[in-house]
Amino acid sequence: MKNILRTFILLFFLNSCAYEYTPPAPDFKGTSAEYGYEIFLSYSEIGCESLLKIKNNSSQSQSTYVELTAFDGNDTNVDMTNYMISLGSNEVAERSSTFTRVDYCSEIKKLRISIKDY
Repeated sequence: MKNILRTFILLFFLNSCAYEYTPPAPDFKGTSAEYGYEIFLSYSEIGCESLLKIKNNSSQSQSTYVELTAFDGNDTNVDMTNYMISLGSNEVAERSSTFTRVDYCSEIKKLRISIKDY
């Protein structure tokens, strides 16, 4: 009887500890021309780190220049960062860079992204 009770309690605790993982949502998301992108902002020791996930939706390989401009709540340009990315057809790339003139990511209220093919 004790073994049955122990087994029941153990199964109850193991089942109650389980949870379903949901990945973090991007801070900014959208599409531009032939690209889909997601931008995640996180704290860094030297500023606010931005992680860019970009997908080439076209059928051609392309080299791309991506520029991110950060704005505060007053629409003042607070910082800018850029990336050079070479993408194949339907390929996804991840790049990170840091906004060094921004102390906290909460200061960034808007991002402007410009994507140019080369």
